[in-house]
Amino acid sequence: MPINLNQEAQAEWGKYLEASSIEEQIAHLERFLGVVVKHKGVENHLRMAKTKLKKLKAQQEKLQATKKGSGEKWLVPKGEDAQIAIIGKVNSGKSSILNEIAQSEAAKVGSYPFTTVKPEVGSTTASGARLQLVELPALVEGSVKGDMSGKLVLAGIRNADCVLVTIDLSKDPIEQLQLIQSELHKGKIRLNVLKPPITIEKVGSGNIQVFNEHFFEGEGKEAVIEIMRGNGFLNAIVRFHAPVTVDQFLDALDKSISYLPTLIVGTKGDIEGSKQNYEKLIKFIKERNLNFPVIPTSVNQKKGFEGLEESIFSQLGKIRVFTRDSKGDISIRPIILREGSTVENAIEVLSKKMLKYFRFTRIWGRSAKFDGEKVGLDRVLQDGDVIQVFA
Repeated sequence: MPINLNQEAQAEWGKYLEASSIEEQIAHLERFLGVVVKHKGVENHLRMAKTKLKKLKAQQEKLQATKKGSGEKWLVPKGEDAQIAIIGKVNSGKSSILNEIAQSEAAKVGSYPFTTVKPEVGSTTASGARLQLVELPALVEGSVKGDMSGKLVLAGIRNADCVLVTIDLSKDPIEQLQLIQSELHKGKIRLNVLKPPITIEKVGSGNIQVFNEHFFEGEGKEAVIEIMRGNGFLNAIVRFHAPVTVDQFLDALDKSISYLPTLIVGTKGDIEGSKQNYEKLIKFIKERNLNFPVIPTSVNQKKGFEGLEESIFSQLGKIRVFTRDSKGDISIRPIILREGSTVENAIEVLSKKMLKYFRFTRIWGRSAKFDGEKVGLDRVLQDGDVIQVFA
């Protein structure tokens, strides 16, 4: 036990180590954090305690969810090329956006709160790519700590490939965005945040090895090792690839965190004051470097929806590749691949047998130096490319 802890904190830490149940461990860790005297010498120990507390609470929630039985299932199976979760506060226009994009009346639209009580599903296309739209019930303050329905909404968001956040431009947009960010952050969901530039590899022996520790903005290599030990790592290789904060490092150790691309759709853009609120939102996003694309819309005036499907697809980090047959006909339905994929990746989707007898590919589009260029398996493809495989 660290000797630089005050007496009350040492007592609670000792009780935590001796506790036999998750509930007792959580209680003693919370008391420890409440009585510990904070100074530079206990910073690393505090971080370790907070990490342990977060893990224990996650285990507790999982156990509680299991005890409540199967219940109602809100996870919508992915039936298209990508699933888009539509989320927002109460009465923010989620249903109207779903209906407008899907050109249907899949969801109920009403001016009273909580019109959507379960997921509503629609679909659309973006240059051949099929997008499954899932409108989820409203997020409210305390969703994470609330009843099971709030946790099911969070599970529905994690299940998606992209998030579309609706912000009511007739009301304070900053309050809405901050609430959504806060609730999702508590629920271990990060919107438009890249995964920390760290790789962590478990090994059989060798203790904790740290490379490029100069990128770590904490207290150096020893702090990295202490945090790793506090999270149960005995032997591992840690590599930093770019500057990393302590919070980012803790996130990297938590494999339950979801990182989702996000697009904001401003709704009710025809109502008085919406233009000022839109400008207010843009200013807030820029000042905090939040990197959220914002598209203002008006369902009543049918404005802002031109190209919205393409904007959604551009957030996915995927590309569409079309095939060309021997007659020169180009497929209507594209192959959907991750950005950075190669000709080989595309052929694997078409037929793995084709790889065995592969000769060459001709390519048209942005990645071709000229139309019909003859390329090999390692050519990196771009969105909209057309390929003709010869095997």
